[in-house]
Amino acid sequence: MSLLKMIKPLLPPDLKNMVELVLRIYGSLDTAEERKAALDYGNKMLADGNITVPEWSGFGKKLGMFKKKNSSRTVIVDRKK
Repeated sequence: MSLLKMIKPLLPPDLKNMVELVLRIYGSLDTAEERKAALDYGNKMLADGNITVPEWSGFGKKLGMFKKKNSSRTVIVDRKK
């Protein structure tokens, strides 16, 4: 990862944003198995150059986007009066 951090400042803004997105996705997956499954599915999904809606949905599931929200998490909103 440190190599990416060194290279990122040298990249054009669009590639820098893509690298940042990949790093965030990678960081959001908890285990090596989850990361491998998401990467394998993404590569398979992109193999023919076309992505269908079911493939996007399957990829979202691999990334954990469709998990139930953890009810133990509390969000505190600071409302200014």
